[in-house]
Amino acid sequence: MNREVFHIEWKEKYGPKTRPAYQDLLDFLPESVSPLFVRFNQAMENKYQVYNKYQRYEPGAGWVYGYCRNYRCELLSVRIGEGCFIVLGVQVRDEVLLNDALEKAKAAYDAGYEEKYARVSALKRSNQSERSKLRVEREKVEMAVLQADIDPAKLNRFCWPEKLSRSKLVALYLSDAAGLVDEALLDDVGYALYARCKLGQELRPLLEKGRMICHHCGKVIAATSYTTPAQCECGQLYTYREYRRSCNASNIPGGRATPIFDAFVEKWTACKDAKDKMLAIDWLIHECHVSVMSGVRGRSVCVNLIEGTAAQLRDMLEMLAGK
Repeated sequence: MNREVFHIEWKEKYGPKTRPAYQDLLDFLPESVSPLFVRFNQAMENKYQVYNKYQRYEPGAGWVYGYCRNYRCELLSVRIGEGCFIVLGVQVRDEVLLNDALEKAKAAYDAGYEEKYARVSALKRSNQSERSKLRVEREKVEMAVLQADIDPAKLNRFCWPEKLSRSKLVALYLSDAAGLVDEALLDDVGYALYARCKLGQELRPLLEKGRMICHHCGKVIAATSYTTPAQCECGQLYTYREYRRSCNASNIPGGRATPIFDAFVEKWTACKDAKDKMLAIDWLIHECHVSVMSGVRGRSVCVNLIEGTAAQLRDMLEMLAGK
């Protein structure tokens, strides 16, 4: 009877339209149980690379936490019980029961999870490949229809600011280390970084509102739909879909590192002399180095700003860090 009451309380507190955050779950569990859940969560990530990222609401149990990888390939799920969390039938309330749950999780993993994940991944990739082929063919037809009525030379002609050359950045640091800063090179490097950061600062908010900046005259154009060409006063035309794709492919600054890019814009515009400029550039390169070495999943800051592969950028930043 008490268990049923506990389930009702869990479901009443967090109904189907109120997904609890991770901290909400920890706060809901008894104080002695919350640390056990944290340890279980860490063990799933570290040992089996499965993550608590598939939360779903089940009428009989409330919010359930699925541990999976990509493609929602789930190893196991966790439910909330009476003063405990339940893993594969084990009601975890103490250290002994946590170890039992971890043993059950290991058995589930050893029962062929990697093979299952490989099969699911292969199937999903195959399906995605087929969908991509169909999409490409469909878009070819759409583009042919568009170009029948407009000048192809004026459609989706993009010209993004170039990424900074690694050789120029290295040359700048070498000149600075020698005490003979090349001010022309300093400006070349600084404005190359500034141009990309500034464009990202201006463009990303516009894109979220369905607007684009013309690459030929700089005016703002409003998209009418995802694929219908929007014409600028200067005669150039852009489709929102291709504009956004091109922006992403060119790694125009944005995303989680936006505060770093915005801070550099502010620092650079406030520079009064060569010393200030070198300090601003060095600050940004330091942030790039921190991003590369952090191990955080996802693209590093420098990919948005400097040309080169991930390995080339890492090697260069390691070298510059010693200057």
